This record gives sequence, structure tokens and C-alpha cells, in this order.
Amino acid sequence: MNLRQLASFVGVYEEGSFNKAARRLHATQSGLSMQIQNLEAVTGVTLFERSARGVAPTVAGRKLYARAIEILREMEKARAELSTLAGDVTGTLRVGLMPTFTRGVLAPALASFTRDYRHVELKIVEAYSAVLTEAVAAGELDFAVVPRASPREGVRSRHLGTDKEMLVAGAGQGLAHLAPADFRVRRSLKLVLPARGNARRDGFEAFAEANGLSIEAIMDMDAMIATLEFVANSDWMTILPATICSNDLDGRVRTLHPILDPPLTVDYRVIEAAKGALSPAATLFLDRLEQEYRVSDARWAAILEVTAQPVEP
Repeated sequence: MNLRQLASFVGVYEEGSFNKAARRLHATQSGLSMQIQNLEAVTGVTLFERSARGVAPTVAGRKLYARAIEILREMEKARAELSTLAGDVTGTLRVGLMPTFTRGVLAPALASFTRDYRHVELKIVEAYSAVLTEAVAAGELDFAVVPRASPREGVRSRHLGTDKEMLVAGAGQGLAHLAPADFRVRRSLKLVLPARGNARRDGFEAFAEANGLSIEAIMDMDAMIATLEFVANSDWMTILPATICSNDLDGRVRTLHPILDPPLTVDYRVIEAAKGALSPAATLFLDRLEQEYRVSDARWAAILEVTAQPVEP
């Protein structure tokens, strides 16, 4: 048994197809098939049931997968540790972020990281959760930050934080900035939201149904900058996490309205490949992102504590 066989096995297991695994691993189907056949010969067990619809792991295949990702992850950790001992932090770092983090916390984290680690080539991809999750699974990203990560074979995740959601309106609508959103007095809402399938959109629709919110219209828009500009120049509103709203704290272009009664929140998770280990560069950059998020979260906690206080008669 060797590492190439294990990597081939993990790719086929996670994709459920030799064809998809070959594209992901930049290999040929015949080459992958040979690796799996050799692995089955070495172990003496059948690892996959083959059919016209693809492949499905056997009991032995499922047991080997759990071990294989541990072995491959330990190898990546060893490689990362040796790289750190060798000297400066170098290499290419590929990070996936949702718009909440690119607008809310990326800039200060990026500024300090590029100043301290000049030999790291950094690539940032902005997308919504489904796209980022698939990119992490395919090995195209070192890690990503997403909301409420859906379980996906080949990807592991951990909790990063929980954010309050805001109703965001154009300043021209004349709403009191930072006044809590009171859906009981709003007859209807016209909202610009990401399309269904987006974790935050699905979460809001469940919230709206559970609380009997009256929605006049919803416009699908998977473009954050366009959403912000449209809201600023129309009578439509949107729902956004507090982190992305930090640039609107002055209330001059858009007003912010915390959703507190009942509260609406969003969870953030860091996702990475199950079989991999973060490189030194990835670990350091993730630390910077988390530090900036904690600063933002503390600032909003202080603001919302004041906002939630009852008004004196």
C-alpha cells in the first residue's frame, strides 16, 4: 500500500465516480482504475461496487476511507512542519471567502499578513457557500469561510462564530439608524436576497415562515455590491450579517436595523479538505482573519447591547 494508491482511493470515494475523480486529480480513468485494482490486490478486499451509475464503497471501503484521510492528513502536517523548520513561510495560498468577510474583515487581515509574509503568493476567491464548498473538496482552495456549512464528503468544518442579522435599508427611506427591526409594524417587505440554495436565504425564509412575516416581493440577486447599491438607491431592503455592515455604521448611505425580537442569526464555519492539513501560511492567514472577526464581533456586541436597551419614557 502506498500514498498514491490512498490518494486515488480517496478521490474516487469522495466523487463516487472514476470520471469525476480523474478530473479532480488530473489523472486518467485507466490510471485511477489501475491504482484501485492494485490497492484491492494488496489489501485482499473489494473496496467499491461498480455499476453503470458509478461506484459505491463497500463496508471495507468505508473503513479504509476513515483511515486513509487520517494518514494523508498526517503526511500533510509533517510536510508543513518540515517546511516551517526550513525557513521563511513561502508558497501559494488559496482562500475562499463569502462576501460578508471580503467586505467586513478581509482588508485589515490582508494588509498585516502581506506586510509580515512577503514571500507568500495569496489568491482570494469570493463566492457563496455552495461554490466554495465544492472548491475546497476539489482541492482548489486551502480553506474557506462559509455560513452553516452543509455536510459534504471530503470536507471537514469547525465553528468560527455567530453573527446577528440586520435589516438594511437605504438612508432615503427615513428609518431611524440602528433602531431594531420591528416586523410587527411593517405591513410588507420588498427584499433583495441571494437565490434559494444559499444558506442565508434558506435560513431567512424559514425564519419568515415561522414568524409570519409579510413579504411583498423578493428579488434574487447573487451579487453583493449590486445588492448594496440597489438598496441604497431604492425602496427595497436586504438582510445582511452585522460583520458586512461595519462600513455602514455612520448611517449616511444605508441604515441598519438589528433583528432582535425574535433574533435572526447566522453561523460561520471554516471548511478544509478532510484529508489535508493547513500549510503554515494558511494557518497564519486564518489566524489573522479570526482576529479581525473577533474585533468586529466585539464592536457589534457593544453596539447591540445599547441598541437592545428599552427606551426611557
